[in-house]
Amino acid sequence: MNRLLYLLSLAAIGVGVHYETRAVAPAVVRQQLQPVAGDAAARGRLLYQSYGCGVCHGAEAKGGFANPNSETEGKVPGLTMVKEGYLERELVQKILDGAPRIGKADAKGQTPPYRMPGWKDRMTRAEATDLARYLISLYPKKAAEDKWR
Repeated sequence: MNRLLYLLSLAAIGVGVHYETRAVAPAVVRQQLQPVAGDAAARGRLLYQSYGCGVCHGAEAKGGFANPNSETEGKVPGLTMVKEGYLERELVQKILDGAPRIGKADAKGQTPPYRMPGWKDRMTRAEATDLARYLISLYPKKAAEDKWR
């Protein structure tokens, strides 16, 4: 009986130590940033980092991880070429509304598991505009030069 109490005491101590020393879960997704005056693209770059856009779209916005059967070559798309597909106001709206459905590469295949969430409940229109200006600024200069030759 004493041995059982001893083992139960050790187990209780072990659980207590584990509980007291475990890592704290993150409480906030968005980081607090120092405001950047003047340059909307610079503010947008900080917002890209702060809101974690790089988790899906890549740190350099050049493309993200696999998104099986998505029409965007089976991965979360890069954002360096958004200037070719969106006006600034359209991009702002896309950021705020998100993309609730992603097109399938194979219509009979699985639904792509990842989609772009809407940010209108977490991001102001001014922030979305700064973010859009940053994304538009990523358009490669070489692509702009080649396009008009």
